[in-house]
Amino acid sequence: MDQTLASVSEKSFNAYKKKNFLVANEGFRECLTLLEQQNDTLGAAEMRNNISVVLLELEKPEEALAIIRGTDLVFAANGEKKRQAMALGNIAAALQALGNLAEALPIYEESAELFKETNDNELRAITLKKISDLQLRTGKQYQALASLEASYDQKEKKSLKEKILKDFLGTIIRKITRR
Repeated sequence: MDQTLASVSEKSFNAYKKKNFLVANEGFRECLTLLEQQNDTLGAAEMRNNISVVLLELEKPEEALAIIRGTDLVFAANGEKKRQAMALGNIAAALQALGNLAEALPIYEESAELFKETNDNELRAITLKKISDLQLRTGKQYQALASLEASYDQKEKKSLKEKILKDFLGTIIRKITRR
């Protein structure tokens, strides 16, 4: 990474951390241009992911979806499963923000499966919670309970609240599935 790119990237990430999303968006777009000029396909795909996250924060889901489409395929072609999973999660988040819940759900599920393959339990847990939320909103209550319980199973260190919720969910699921 050249010095200009590194400097702009650092400034953009700092702006993002400070919730200055307009500045972060401008900086990440400048980085994207530089990466594309260098023919850095993976770097450009990663930058598109960053831009999509910022655009979602700016409540611009159409733009977020447009900029991120296809990045999952770039990562898949390069054997980058974790980054592919993150890209899929961002695509699903944009679709969800657009109200396309039925389209977002299987993409989140694919993302969760890839996180499972990469043993990233924390990101898988976050994704499973999103899946549970969408399942509830689309009338799949039983699946939502199971997804939520699975999300708690992924976390190695659970807070007291999470332990209680997991036990409570387990009790509910056992009572529902008893015949």
